[in-house]
Amino acid sequence: MNLKQQLIEKNLFLRKAYEVAYEYAPSSPNSVSLDPKKLGISIGFDNTQTERIIMELVEDCFVESSFGMGMLSVTRLGQEYLITIEDEPLIFSTNNNMIISPNCNSKFMKQSEKLDLILRELYNYKNDGRYYSIGWICETLNIPVDSIYELSNLTRRLNDDGYINPSFSYDEYSAQLNSYGIEYCEENSYTYSGHSIITNNYSISIVNSPNSNIVNQSSNISISQTINDASQTVEKIRDLVALDTTIDKKKATEILDCLNEIQDNLNNNRIPKFAIKSLIELASDISTISSWVMLLGQYSGIIPLP
Repeated sequence: MNLKQQLIEKNLFLRKAYEVAYEYAPSSPNSVSLDPKKLGISIGFDNTQTERIIMELVEDCFVESSFGMGMLSVTRLGQEYLITIEDEPLIFSTNNNMIISPNCNSKFMKQSEKLDLILRELYNYKNDGRYYSIGWICETLNIPVDSIYELSNLTRRLNDDGYINPSFSYDEYSAQLNSYGIEYCEENSYTYSGHSIITNNYSISIVNSPNSNIVNQSSNISISQTINDASQTVEKIRDLVALDTTIDKKKATEILDCLNEIQDNLNNNRIPKFAIKSLIELASDISTISSWVMLLGQYSGIIPLP
């Protein structure tokens, strides 16, 4: 391995460690304890690579790690170092797998990369028989999308290429991966022909994505508590909707459908920010539930805490 690739791997590992920590504790990311082995796996590194990278980061004083790699946390010095490499794109190949880490603050991403990331996410749910919102996927993975028109184009491209079964509505585009799409993901990709989407590792900004398994069990950051609080709030909103006879029946049905989608995601330890945003729009003028919907928005991170 050349020194340049080794440096890129180390920078990528440190960048993702900080992003995961910041996701769970924006005010004190240096206090978050991470599982370094799971973090390495999430990027595409084996244990040997992870151990080497952690040793180098510890020597640089960019991270602190326990004996035996049981935990890891990013230091303030590591945080300061990340600021100096903030604008550097990370692109390299390791173990025949393509690792791609575009500038996390850049809103530019090639269409081919967007298509690959959407397909890869749909592949994760390939056998559950459900349709998933393309907008929700882009929101969850922090994929930059200019407009509802671009969501339409991305969905129709995947449909025209024969990889998805789509579902179109006025302002929503959903899809499930079909057998041709599964085969494509396992053998090819839009970005790098001949490289499987599911063996490539696309490391983009992971804020708003589910990474609870990377946070070490010893951490005092509890994503499960947030999920529990959000679930209780959903049930409270559901009860209030059932009691409020002044709500238009069509809107009440839309709200309940939205709540069902939110609860399904919460049951799978995912906070569905796209669906919660839709609920906020639906309930903005309904006084009986608006305060509870705002509370749900706070739990999800969409609305700042007071």
